[in-house]
Amino acid sequence: MAAPLVSAFLAGLLRHPGPRRAARASAAIFTALLPFAVVGEVDALSLIFCVLVCVLSAAATIFSIGSFPVDWGVGKAAWSRKPVYFVLLGAFTSAMLVAVLADNFATLWLGISATTVATAFLVGFNGESAALEAAWKYLVLCSVGLALALLGIFCLAHAVSAAGLRSGDTTTWSLIARRPVVVDLGITRFAFALMFIGFGTKAGLVPMHAWLPDAHSKAPAPISALLSGLLTTCASYGVIRTLGVASVLGAGDLFRAFLMWFGAISIFIAGLLMLSQRDLKRFLAYSTIEHMGIVALGLGFGAPWGTLGALFHLIAHAFVKPGAFFATGLLQREYGTTQLGALHGVLRKGATGHFMLSSLTGLAGMPPFPLFFSELVIMYAGVRAHAWGPLIAGMIGLLLAFVAITRVALDMLAGTLRAGDALREKKPADRMEITATAFVLACACAIGVTPWIPFGAHWFALGRILEYLR
Repeated sequence: MAAPLVSAFLAGLLRHPGPRRAARASAAIFTALLPFAVVGEVDALSLIFCVLVCVLSAAATIFSIGSFPVDWGVGKAAWSRKPVYFVLLGAFTSAMLVAVLADNFATLWLGISATTVATAFLVGFNGESAALEAAWKYLVLCSVGLALALLGIFCLAHAVSAAGLRSGDTTTWSLIARRPVVVDLGITRFAFALMFIGFGTKAGLVPMHAWLPDAHSKAPAPISALLSGLLTTCASYGVIRTLGVASVLGAGDLFRAFLMWFGAISIFIAGLLMLSQRDLKRFLAYSTIEHMGIVALGLGFGAPWGTLGALFHLIAHAFVKPGAFFATGLLQREYGTTQLGALHGVLRKGATGHFMLSSLTGLAGMPPFPLFFSELVIMYAGVRAHAWGPLIAGMIGLLLAFVAITRVALDMLAGTLRAGDALREKKPADRMEITATAFVLACACAIGVTPWIPFGAHWFALGRILEYLR
């Protein structure tokens, strides 16, 4: 788990740019291979999330290596420097690995809390006052949410220990599931409500989402990609683990009700706000809120179909959204802005325009991208569950988001460059940036094909997870 942080620190000690760049690229490839070290040591759910963290963190590192010829930092703070950036990126990756490879809520909470510390400096990396304000907002709101989650974990441990489970086992979800106990439902429901608020804040669910648009829009493009594609995914991992224990202890119905309604509200509000955005990165940030709402909605509808759709949606979104932010980073380099009013004729910009078109197509839920399949399965689960209120609210939100994405795509991609648009050619895109962007979007397309493979290993892994969450 410490390998990404240690390798980033050691690479920074090299003095010459060429070897340092090669060392960072090698460390990124090493990070992508780390999941092989835990095969057979962790359950299927942890293994899937470990693969997501390692592969996407490696892609973000590769993209960052190519991006740094263009200086992102304008401040004089110690963290606004290139070596510190890569150390913080390594710390971020290590913290996420701690979270997804944990076997108890205490370690899970510690890992998610550590991501807050590392990413707060990355959000404010460029040193602008707006970025620093976004970093403080992110730090304060997420800290409050995580404090509530910690209080919920303490309440859960107290309830389970009072029912006879040993003190060392009170936060270990596998032991609680293996030895179900009769607990005080009042305390456990209160505990799970606090944990939902805490992890839901980090996942960006409405109304705990206020930090997300500012943080995602002010961070450098590869960090925005990880915040949207991985950080919210790790927080959703915490929600999934909490749901599994809540189901065992008799509070599953209440927890699923929270997930359904907060998920539906998140989809609707995010879809509505996407219609009024004027900045591409903020637009994508609200899209993240929408997709985390879809995941929550699916989990609320329950197994087998809702949970299957939610898990598949998390995996798909973890690749599609970084592809969108990588493409946005390339556009920001070529145009000098992310304001939608100044972005026209992007499709004529070669690879960058095609990357942007592919990512927006994926976020809209169009085939061959995998979000089409997961959204279809989640809607089917809602019909089977007869949860008409959340289902209708979620479908309206999806329609609003689709309209917003279509409007942005038509105006930005198919338009023509107008006089007065802020086109400012900078350094051409580095091949590492192109490679990282193409890789994540190609993975997204490949994932979109897998649902139609009837006897793949992915179905076996998801089946094992559904048994745990049933």
